[in-house]
Amino acid sequence: MFAYYPGDSILHKLNPISKIIFLFFITILIFFIRSLILFSIITVSTIIIALISGISLRDLIRKLRFIVLVMIISVLLNIFFNAIPQGQQQVIFYLFGLEFLPIRRLAVYFALKAFLIVITLFTSSIIYTNTTSMKDFAYSLMRLKIPYKYCFDFMVGIRYIPLIEKEAKTIAMAQRARGFGKEKANSIRKAYNLVFERLISTLVSILRKGHVTSISMENRCFGIYKKRTNLIEIKFKKKDVAFIAISFIIFVGILLYLFGILPLPHFPSLYNLFTSLFS
Repeated sequence: MFAYYPGDSILHKLNPISKIIFLFFITILIFFIRSLILFSIITVSTIIIALISGISLRDLIRKLRFIVLVMIISVLLNIFFNAIPQGQQQVIFYLFGLEFLPIRRLAVYFALKAFLIVITLFTSSIIYTNTTSMKDFAYSLMRLKIPYKYCFDFMVGIRYIPLIEKEAKTIAMAQRARGFGKEKANSIRKAYNLVFERLISTLVSILRKGHVTSISMENRCFGIYKKRTNLIEIKFKKKDVAFIAISFIIFVGILLYLFGILPLPHFPSLYNLFTSLFS
């Protein structure tokens, strides 16, 4: 899911730091936006950027399907079991006409906003990890005068994420080949044993790989020098500066619009659109 896939897209050719700055702008924006329509535009734009980066729509759906399912359940739970005080409740309508199933305005708003926040952050993370080699990211951090030990630790930690996912799938296939797959977990105890053994097996496998990595680093005298040279140097290019400049202009423009400094019309409220259409 978060593994790096080599490609020839524009985002693949950018400096990792410039993409980090872009993600930083998106993260700040989503916590200032209040309009769900504007938020939806940001989310759709992030998905379009993911498609431009070389991620196919099918792969993106496959990567997002679990988190989308979880967030749909979260939206439904937030709508029906909200903690809004009685005096601030504004009922949009009653589900199936039943008074004990009210759909409240603020509950729907916060549930949909949380859904869009998670999808946007998750998609932007997929864009970064799928288009950025952790080796290049570590080299770019070293160019910022960050000690190479910390850069290497961060790179190894990130690269272990897809490795853990791959090991978990391999162990699941091995268990299924031995007749101990999830279809056999027909009781709570068997399901617990299945999950417990899979977690323990994955943990032991990762610890072994980590031990092998530490021995390899020790044999190569890693960290013996305070400074080191690199065969590959990641430099800022004109396209990186242009990408950061365009991202900054869009970021500042949206912030000025959100704070009412730019004299542009506001996006209509979904509630007002709903009431105008169904009233």
